[in-house]
Amino acid sequence: MPTAIIIIFIGIFIFWGHYLAAIFEKRGIPDVLGLMLIGMLIGPITGLVDPSSFDTFGKLFSHMVLVFILFESGTDLKISEVKKSFRESAGITVVGFFVTWAVLATLTYVIFHIPILACLFIGAALGGTSSAVVVGLVRRIAVTPKTSTTLIMESVETDVFTLAIPISILGLMITGTIEINLVLSQFVASLIIALMIGVGGAFLWSVIINRFPDLKSTKFSTPAFLLILYGITEYLNFSGPLTALSFGIAIGNLKYFEPRFLEKIIPDQAIILPETERSFFSELVFLLRIFFFLFIGMSIKIDRMDWLLWGAVMTLVLCVVRIMYVPLVVPKSTPLLDKAVISSMIPKGLGAAVVATLPFQSGVANGDIIQAICFSLILFSTVFTVLFFFLINTGVSLPFYRLIYGKDKEVSSEQGEVSS
Repeated sequence: MPTAIIIIFIGIFIFWGHYLAAIFEKRGIPDVLGLMLIGMLIGPITGLVDPSSFDTFGKLFSHMVLVFILFESGTDLKISEVKKSFRESAGITVVGFFVTWAVLATLTYVIFHIPILACLFIGAALGGTSSAVVVGLVRRIAVTPKTSTTLIMESVETDVFTLAIPISILGLMITGTIEINLVLSQFVASLIIALMIGVGGAFLWSVIINRFPDLKSTKFSTPAFLLILYGITEYLNFSGPLTALSFGIAIGNLKYFEPRFLEKIIPDQAIILPETERSFFSELVFLLRIFFFLFIGMSIKIDRMDWLLWGAVMTLVLCVVRIMYVPLVVPKSTPLLDKAVISSMIPKGLGAAVVATLPFQSGVANGDIIQAICFSLILFSTVFTVLFFFLINTGVSLPFYRLIYGKDKEVSSEQGEVSS
């Protein structure tokens, strides 16, 4: 394809991404769906683009997306907010992740007969929910503020699990060892070393920008330092992605990590990421996610419809399981509408999509199956979430949830019309 045509398509796709984002705001249809469907259209359906032709660039692009999405996820995780809503969100975050992990790992092993580490990787990568989809949807329905906060915090907190755990498992998949003592020691070591490098790098960066104030006015200095940290960690054969995540968490919450003797050396105002730089990161991640979800759509294997359909079946199982454990992790006084919305929030997002590409790029056995299963679940989990949310928002499915959860004990003025 001529270079000029490629450049034209890049511009069109950027406009398309912004248009879909606006549609999401107005109608609650996630832009992820539109991007993936367009990717499928130009990829496996029409054959205009072959994702395998990207080769080395595709691997580099995936790693770049991973670095920046991990960093942004880290800066978005506010320890102060987690502490405030921990009691409400801890139950559904922990139970939701580990139940999903166990269910998906079991289903994958039974259906596809692939090694247990690969099954555990898939379950861990898809154990959380997409904050972008969750936040966009909960703002469009009259659930209580407590429920809204709980769902948002679940999507944010599970990022730590869905990024740290599968990346650690990937290291074991590459080495091929499954001894339990080695698994635990490597997992703990990866977390500790990543935390040390990430938090230490955050303090070092704080000292640098404090000594050289001109760096504060630039937008590429922090991304450049982040890439250096990631590259050094990978070169030393440690986990670069975990370092990027811990660096982001530390940058966003450094005052919680700062020892007293450093307070005079590093003033608080010097360790806070400027709002302009946060906006830059958001725009950068938005741009990267446009092309990454297009890449996912192009990579979906419609020639293996069995993999695609099994992804749909597994997603439906997750929906049923979520409905079953919601009453165990939310207060009995939670309104029916809120329980229904909580039970429908299973979308998988960008973090899971990026992590899903790593085994295939690393040359791990069954990497293509892992990627295909994850991509299928990301697609169908988003589709089902939107469908169930629409049925709940219009009141069509509330009688079904009333049969399962029962009627509200107390009907608030906000919920009276739909949950009585």
